[in-house]
Amino acid sequence: MKRLLFFIMIFSSLACRGALFADEEVVSMNYVCRDLKGAVRWRANSEIKNISPGIYIMTEKAQGVYSSFKGQVSWVAEMKFERTEDNIRPISLDKRVFDAGGNVIRHERQEFDLAANTGICTHKEPARNISRTRKFKFNRDVVTRLSLGLYAQKFLESGKTSERLQMVSEEPQLYNIELKRMGRETIGLNGRKVAAYRLCVDPRLGVLNFVKVFLPRSYAWHSAVPEYEWLGYAGLEGGINSEKVEVLIEGL
Repeated sequence: MKRLLFFIMIFSSLACRGALFADEEVVSMNYVCRDLKGAVRWRANSEIKNISPGIYIMTEKAQGVYSSFKGQVSWVAEMKFERTEDNIRPISLDKRVFDAGGNVIRHERQEFDLAANTGICTHKEPARNISRTRKFKFNRDVVTRLSLGLYAQKFLESGKTSERLQMVSEEPQLYNIELKRMGRETIGLNGRKVAAYRLCVDPRLGVLNFVKVFLPRSYAWHSAVPEYEWLGYAGLEGGINSEKVEVLIEGL
């Protein structure tokens, strides 16, 4: 069961606003996570900038209360990725989680070899004496928590309605997922009505499909017009026993 705790906010911090993305342009956004009663749990901001032709870095910074951690925490995640005409592919991910005193309580590192379709991923929690390293071989497009929303923008841009992917989680572990376009609807966002596509991420667990009873699908909303920017998320914050939350973009 522990290896199935992988829905680590795969849609909460995963997209940019504006164009996908003009070279040398810096794209930023802010978003807030609330529980189902409307109380704020954490706030985050992210920034994407171009560092060389076709190569970008996305930086996410956040602070607040997050499932599986005691008290206030903060984190900084930096993902390098490649953008081509029809794909978004992660190159590396480095994430550090800090306690209220500024001490590192979790460090995640993911490195991807795009030519060999392999990845090496580590997860460390010094205070708990946890250190795991795993190597994966991919046979489909691969995404991370931070790259999935960017991938979803390309998915919508291409007119697709369903696609099978593989996702690397923080444990670290590799999972098969299906990204599906559920339809177009109007949502309320910051006092406005916005036309949006609703997307679903459905875990494809094979013989373990019975676990879906405990691991519900997660949903995200993207603008229904180009550049199909990410608008919000609804689902579990972390693992099976984590809070159900809503995450919405601010300032749109």
